[in-house]
Amino acid sequence: MAPTYHLWLKPSGRAYELLAAAIQTLARQLQAPVFEPHVTLLGRLIGTEHELLAQAEQLAEKLRPFHIVLTEPSYREEYFQCLFLKVKETPSILNAHTAASQLFSHEHGSAYMPHLSLVYGLYPQELKQEVIAGLSPDLRMTFDTTVLCLVRADSHDPKDWHELCAVRLGEPRASEEQWSR
Repeated sequence: MAPTYHLWLKPSGRAYELLAAAIQTLARQLQAPVFEPHVTLLGRLIGTEHELLAQAEQLAEKLRPFHIVLTEPSYREEYFQCLFLKVKETPSILNAHTAASQLFSHEHGSAYMPHLSLVYGLYPQELKQEVIAGLSPDLRMTFDTTVLCLVRADSHDPKDWHELCAVRLGEPRASEEQWSR
């Protein structure tokens, strides 16, 4: 599989700890993969790694830190959207997605549904409903997102996902010379 590239917004501090612990606990219970808590801003980016790094930095400079509000848990019959927390569709996250789509010339295939996954896999609907019923209400939280991450996925397995950069939102870009060093 050729690598794929994705833009993530990750929680930090206490929010990261709570969400990472929930993902790890559910992964143990369901024999599912463990992965970093994140909200995908844009996936399957096209370009060279060097170009994507520069574009990620350019996007991060345009964006300002904002709140991400995690709402109710839900599920789908899709491996990477097996079980997740919905993200409130605020103007901030929708505008960030639009800016990313424009900068990365990303085709709008399907509607953007911001979410934070808790479990990857394919499980029966009854089991997913049971897991949702047992989730801590503390997972419905608000956190500040201050960093944009570019991630390279070398396979579908999260152990093969690598964070290439984490750029603070709203900070001036590095010069082109810094990228070539």
